[in-house]
Amino acid sequence: MKIIAYLRISTEKQDEASQRNIILTHYNFPHEPYIDWLYDTASGGTSWQSRAIAGALDRLTTGDTLIVSEISRIARSTVGVLTFLQAAAEKGVTVIAVKSGIHLDGSTASKIVVTVLAMAAEIERDLLRERTKSALQARKARGLSIGRQHGATGKRNKLTGRIDEIRPLLAAKVSHRAIARILDVSPTTLYTFLKSNQGEKSVK
Repeated sequence: MKIIAYLRISTEKQDEASQRNIILTHYNFPHEPYIDWLYDTASGGTSWQSRAIAGALDRLTTGDTLIVSEISRIARSTVGVLTFLQAAAEKGVTVIAVKSGIHLDGSTASKIVVTVLAMAAEIERDLLRERTKSALQARKARGLSIGRQHGATGKRNKLTGRIDEIRPLLAAKVSHRAIARILDVSPTTLYTFLKSNQGEKSVK
């Protein structure tokens, strides 16, 4: 069994030692040399698919384990965490987040946690929509313009720049309709986006 401990810091000034200590304190591994410590310096705002943790997941197979000190080391958004956990579950990889008390190993309890996270992701999207709506109403009340600025040309798909969120969902064989619901877009918007990405054959 392979164990990878992923330690992520956002800046060079931060220290990953505290994350390492959290993992060792809670999981007193008898054979620390067998742990593959993976250090990464990257913003949590960067999608996990673009960080070293994606490479770590690629190296793991069924029965292997990936450990983080807390769930925020994986991603800052609930949607980001959820897509990672789904990708890990698809490969049969156990994910442990020490401080968060999460141990996902494919058991029934693990599936319940993922379901709760999916609900939280939906709540997160609802709150974002509400904040956006309130901001637009506030701009309108102040007499400020809303919508596309004058002189802007061309159409921008709502999913532009979000291919890293979509790929693992497709790989996990989530239906297009369900993916559209998760990403808060219409199925037509998703279809149009996938069709327009000529260089993304692997996501179809």
